[in-house]
This record gives sequence, C-alpha cells and structure tokens, in this order.
Amino acid sequence: MKILVLRSSFQSDDFVRTEYAELLDLLRNKCNAEITIIGDENVGTWHTASVPNVDFVMVATGGVENLFKTIWTTGALKTTTLIADGRNNSLAASLEILSYLSENGKEGKIIHGTNEIIVKEIVETRLIASLPDNNHVSNIFSGVRIGVFGTPSDWLIASGVDYDYIREHFGIETVFIDLKRLVAEIGTTAKSDMLAADKTYSAIKKICQEERLDAMTIRCFDIVKACNTTSCLALAKLNDEGIVAGCEGDMQTLMTMLLAKKLCNEPAFMANPSILTDKTSMFAHCTVPLSMCYKTNMRTHFESGIGVAVQGDLPLTDYTIMKWGGRKLDKFFVTEAKAIKNEYSNHFCRTQITFDINLKPYLLNHPIGNHHVIIKGRHEAEIRRFFTSYLAFRRP
Repeated sequence: MKILVLRSSFQSDDFVRTEYAELLDLLRNKCNAEITIIGDENVGTWHTASVPNVDFVMVATGGVENLFKTIWTTGALKTTTLIADGRNNSLAASLEILSYLSENGKEGKIIHGTNEIIVKEIVETRLIASLPDNNHVSNIFSGVRIGVFGTPSDWLIASGVDYDYIREHFGIETVFIDLKRLVAEIGTTAKSDMLAADKTYSAIKKICQEERLDAMTIRCFDIVKACNTTSCLALAKLNDEGIVAGCEGDMQTLMTMLLAKKLCNEPAFMANPSILTDKTSMFAHCTVPLSMCYKTNMRTHFESGIGVAVQGDLPLTDYTIMKWGGRKLDKFFVTEAKAIKNEYSNHFCRTQITFDINLKPYLLNHPIGNHHVIIKGRHEAEIRRFFTSYLAFRRP
C-alpha cells in the first residue's frame, strides 16, 4: 500500500517525520505502507512514476490545497481518499480539497480521528478495495428459505426488509405463513403451561419441516392472545436444533442471527438493550438458545404474565454484539465485550446479561433498531470483514 504525504513549503520532511512519527510507524507496521513525502516547492520535479498507484493521500499540513490540485490535474492521482488527523490545519485543507473534488464531479472521503481510528478505517477501506467480487457474500445465503409467521409486530416500525432485495441479492426465498395455520396446528390449549409450550414447539417445528425452512420469525404476541401460550421455548429449542428462530417478525434481526450461524457457527441471543450506563450495557429478552446457558429456568412471559418464557444464565465470558439493518441491509454495528453480570430482576424480560461496555453513544444517537444479537466468543474481525465485503458489493 502506498501513501503520499503532502506538506507545505513552510515545513520540512523531517518535521512531518517527527510530528507524525507514531502514525507513520503504525501505517508501516499495521498497513504495510510505503510512504512518500512531498512539499509544494518540489512538485514540479515529482512524477507519477516515482510513486505509482497511490492508495491514500495524507494531508500533513495546511496550505497544500494547490499542491493537491496540481498533482490531481496531471492525472497522477486516482485515489480520492484523504487522511487528516486535524493537526497543523490538515483537516481544514482536506475539507477544501474534498470540496474541490466534489465541484469537479468526484466523490471523495476523509479519514479523520485518532491514530487508531485512522489505521482501522484504512484497513477497512483496503478490505473493500481488495474484493473483486461478492462470491462468498452471495453464496453464504444461497438457497436459504425463511419462514415469516404472520407480519412483524406493530411496534417494529423500523425493522423490516425489502423481500425482493434479499431474494435478488442473496438467493433467499421468503415463505409467508398465515398464523391461522399455526393456531390450528397448536389446537386446544393444554392444561399446563409446559405442555402448551411443547405443543407450540411441535406445531412450529412441523411447519418448518413441511416448508423446508432454514430460519423463521414469528409475530409471537398474537400466539399469546390466540392460544394463551408463548413461542419462547419453541424458539429456544429450534435455535439449538439448527433452525434460526427469531421473535416479533423482526427480519433485520433474523438476518443478523442467520449471519451469526452461517459465518461463525454460533447460536444467537436476540435481545433488547435495557439499561445503559457510562460503563455497562444490559440486554434482556424472554427466549435464548438453551445451549448458550449454563443454567435455565422456565418462568412466565414478561409482558403478559402468561405461559412459559426462558430465563437463562449466560456464562460471564467474551461475547460479540452485532446488528445488521436497514431495509436493504445497508447498515451494521459490531463490537466485542465481556459479560460481567447475569443477575435476575422481574422488571425486565427473563434472560438478562450485562456487559462491560458503554454503548450509550451508539444506542442513544444512531441505533440500528431495537433488537441486537449476542453470540459467544470474539468474532468482530470476521464479521466486520463480511460487512465490508457486502457493502462493497452493494456499491453501484
């Protein structure tokens, strides 16, 4: 990877090497970067052949706007991605350059932030640029059949997907199943809550087998009303058996759970963010794959007090928290965290887990819906690679 560093004639190459020593070392060591520094006093002697195929332009100081324009108009630069950490008027100069590119019909981008953020974004940008096709993105879901039992719950006003889009881009077939069919399959409510939960599990599983479903999501509160039971235990058992099963008809979260299964071979806990502090984030829901827990109890459903819901104690270990969203699945969030507490409170959905991470900046400002997906282990790198690959494929 090649980075061209621009400085004004008021500074020297040595100034850049000293001022940006830490960042330049990170770029060399973590990005395998070859770095060339030029100033506006020697632009006339610089030729494309001396630094072919520049990948990024780092703006080290202000006053380099005309230097960039001179190089750009010769056709020597193909990249429109700039690096600026803000020191020495570098961000101000980069904004002027970006505006120049826009006025000339070119889209550009500024990578800005701490040294660590800059390196991270460069790595992600290079991942996208290095992917010539989308084979592993499309093939991972090819032939998958998803069952949608009923419609999404009424409160999920931002969690739908474009079904035509996922069929065309992933080869996923969506099967819509009338809840009346499931209600008829469940039949007369059993005398005990556990028997009713088992009947619901058997009915859902039977339809999944008949429709050859790999995954399913259900408008579960309608089952509570119609059958006086819940699908919480059914979803927990189906996830353990390999059928990815989600609540409330939330297709964005189901796609996230399906990705966790396909990419990481992990069952997923679909949960609501419930309590956020400056140091911790707690999630809760009324169903969880039994295999993710070291202990489980069967309690009543939280909102209704009806039937059976799963309360599981999850191990205090490393997890990945993620969400893939947007109607055309054009947004993502992923991070890693350690679980530090799994105490039970009757003020929340039954399975509760607290992590040593502050998610307030993300969740309170630009969340991707409500539900998020939690899986065991540290999988951020592989999941982020998938997302950058997918977003690259989506670009026109």
